[in-house]
Amino acid sequence: MNRDEHILKRLLKAAAQSRRETPGAMPFPLEARILAGWRSSAPEAELELLQLASFFRRAVICAVVVMVASIGWSQLSNAREVPGAAALANLAQAVQFVP
Repeated sequence: MNRDEHILKRLLKAAAQSRRETPGAMPFPLEARILAGWRSSAPEAELELLQLASFFRRAVICAVVVMVASIGWSQLSNAREVPGAAALANLAQAVQFVP
């Protein structure tokens, strides 16, 4: 038998022989202290959530700015290289497909 298995078997045997009763309910002072600590930590969690939401808003705004700049750059470079490309792009946007 492996040493770890022997130790595990001894621990399980000792646990099976113990006759401890578990308490039915938590003492009121301990429960009150836990709830008070939980309530006092709630604003900190809310503050972190607000900071995270602010970060995501800024990230989305930066992504939109980069996307608009990229589209503008692409349109300008295409209009310079191919004559009539701007008119073709405008025509493609004006055409509506009937479903």
